[in-house]
Amino acid sequence: MKPWLRWTALTCLVLALILVPFALWEDSISALSARLLAPTAGRVALAVVVVFLLAADVLLPVPSSFISAGAVALLGALAGGVSVAVGMTLGAWLGYALGRWGGEPLAARVAGTTELARARDLMARHGSWVVLVCRGVPVLAEASTLLAGATRVSRLRFAVTTTLGNVGLAGAYAAVGVLELSGTRALLAPFVLGVAVPGAFLLALRALTRR
Repeated sequence: MKPWLRWTALTCLVLALILVPFALWEDSISALSARLLAPTAGRVALAVVVVFLLAADVLLPVPSSFISAGAVALLGALAGGVSVAVGMTLGAWLGYALGRWGGEPLAARVAGTTELARARDLMARHGSWVVLVCRGVPVLAEASTLLAGATRVSRLRFAVTTTLGNVGLAGAYAAVGVLELSGTRALLAPFVLGVAVPGAFLLALRALTRR
């Protein structure tokens, strides 16, 4: 099989693993999430629920935007933002682990060891940007963590990139809630705080380490 056909088959398989649960359980998971985020629950319980749901987003069709916005509304900007950042970070590491110990053998089998080695080389050079840009994009966020694990992206680079991106996204949800942003500003906040600012920090960090 030609390399592009192998990668197409692997991509379709990964997307199916992510999208099929959405088609089957999206409504029920959304309803459960709404019930769990009851305003009458204690703050600690709400924070734990937020972290758990966002961490499970890599496996289940969790409405992450709804959960994140609800966390800020119910817990406040600081506690809600921290809960969102922690949950997203745990979910990213869960995706990395699944890709490392499950996705790598699958990729080697479907795409072939030669193509997997080529993918590792590409991710070694551009993996940080792939993960960062995909952080706030549904489906791609989960797929990028699986890819990072399957191609053995450096754990340190993965930690720095995902932490920056997740903190930025959590800050964006907090800003939207506190400042009551709407329209274009509400759409730009996740990009600015979740991609542009962390990206500038990564560029500065790279320049410093090279020196």
